[in-house]
Formats: sequence, C-alpha cells, structure tokens
Amino acid sequence: MRVYLRNSPQALARLVAMVVVADGRLHDLELKWLDQRGIYDALGINAAGFGEVLLDLCRDVVLEAEQQRLYLFDPARLKRLAADVDDPQLQRVVLSAMLVVAKADGRLSAGEQILLRFLLEHWNISVDELGRS
Repeated sequence: MRVYLRNSPQALARLVAMVVVADGRLHDLELKWLDQRGIYDALGINAAGFGEVLLDLCRDVVLEAEQQRLYLFDPARLKRLAADVDDPQLQRVVLSAMLVVAKADGRLSAGEQILLRFLLEHWNISVDELGRS
C-alpha cells in the first residue's frame, strides 16, 4: 500500500474507499452518497481526489495480490491504515463517513462489518460516541 501523510485527506479517503470496495462491488449509490451527504467536504477532498485514492487502493490491492495471497482485511494491513489517522476527531469523521457509505445499499456486508468493527475497537470508539459527534 502506498504511504500517505498522517491525517491527510488521502489517508482518510483511503479508509472510506476500503468500505466502498469491502463487499466486492462498487455501487453507484455509495459514490452518490459521498457527494450528497457532504462526505468529500468532511474528508477535505474533492470527488476527483477521492476517485484517485479509490483507484490507487484498487491498484495497490492488485499488486499485492500478484505477489502473494491477499486478504483485504488482514489485521496487519488494517493496523497500518488505521495508524495513518491518529487524530481522534478525524477518526470519528472517517467512521461516520464509512457508516453512511456502508448503509447506502441498505445492508452491511460481512466485509463492511469486519472493517468497521476493527476500526471501532482499534481506535476505542463506541457506536454511541459516534452518534454524538
């Protein structure tokens, strides 16, 4: 995975992009919700910038898969990506955005649940806390 500056819009966007691809499909509705719900603004990135991060994530995953068997939600990978966002306020922004996107298609896939649960636990944030942010 490529390296982004800590707490940068790209680091935030990559985690949201992970939830976009977590169920193995790219849903138009999820991408529409990013714009309609003001998520790009909350992340500090525009739609084109998010698209770049999403494409880079997909490229990185493909490159890793060529080198070895790949599990997208490998705990070591998730820890690395979570470490790129260490500001508690930004962690809440990212998790809130991820929840909005994950719920866009009306259900949480197993992959989305794994990713969200990991970050909630890793950052020690409760769903109740998220509702208050």
